[in-house]
Amino acid sequence: MTHPVTPAKPTPDTYWLLEGVSLLVLSVLGGLYVMGEENVPPLGPVLMVSNHVSYLDPVAIGDASPRRVVFMAKAELFKVKPLGFLLRGVDAFPVKRGEADRAAFKNTLAMIGEDRVICIFPEGTRSQSGEIGSAEGGAGVFATRTGCPVVPVYVHNSNRMLDDRGRLHRRSPITVTFGLPFILPQTMGREDAGHELMTAIRRTKEAYEQSPVVYRRRIWPHWFQKTPEGSRARRRG
Repeated sequence: MTHPVTPAKPTPDTYWLLEGVSLLVLSVLGGLYVMGEENVPPLGPVLMVSNHVSYLDPVAIGDASPRRVVFMAKAELFKVKPLGFLLRGVDAFPVKRGEADRAAFKNTLAMIGEDRVICIFPEGTRSQSGEIGSAEGGAGVFATRTGCPVVPVYVHNSNRMLDDRGRLHRRSPITVTFGLPFILPQTMGREDAGHELMTAIRRTKEAYEQSPVVYRRRIWPHWFQKTPEGSRARRRG
């Protein structure tokens, strides 16, 4: 006699909750600003690539993006139950660092197939110096294999608000800049592709540094939005 299999309960959507809480905290600690949000394609799959200097980077990018963003997170974080619950609630998925993770790559392709926005950090880990480094060997593969628009992102000052141990350091405004999208040819080699990703991030940094302050829009907490809507709703681009 076979017993019916009980389907797993879907993880509650925590995106709107985390967004509201994080925007409130960032507002108190100096504010979150955005530039170039019009560069994010409103529809279809998108691969975002960003510099990485702080644990706050995914939070800042997710809050600043006009579309819902899915992130990879190191597999160890999912082993912490409360944190793993929250990560799954925003559709994040684990990646094993330092090795070829086929599951993470398949998850990325699946998300791209659903016209989602995926963000990766090509450097693979946080930059202790704050400088933009080089891409890991496999980072460029995501851009060439998916063939979707790539949006470079530059996050400024997140490492001043939070130190390298994850402790609050000082009040400091954070700015997220979205650069011009581009597409890499699928025939490009992984090293050349990784180089192009980091070059695009550096260009986005230069655009931020050269732009007048008036071009930066502050993002305020929006607790009155009780449920995600439109592009923020789950399972949508």
